Amino acid sequence: MLARNPKYILRNYLAHQAIEKAEKGDYSEIDLLINLLAKPFDEHSEFETYSAASPEWGKSLEVSCSS
Repeated sequence: MLARNPKYILRNYLAHQAIEKAEKGDYSEIDLLINLLAKPFDEHSEFETYSAASPEWGKSLEVSCSS
């Protein structure tokens, strides 16, 4: 199962947080997500929180990629 299911996936709340920071000129979260999601099956012990379930506030969040 671990070989077929990535540990790290882009969740809506993670995208939302990265977008909010980027709108303020801070692209560090986007850079972090790009690097983390480039190897989603690897262990990244320092980023364990990124593999956790969505927080309550993020469960109903919807991020649109349409423009």
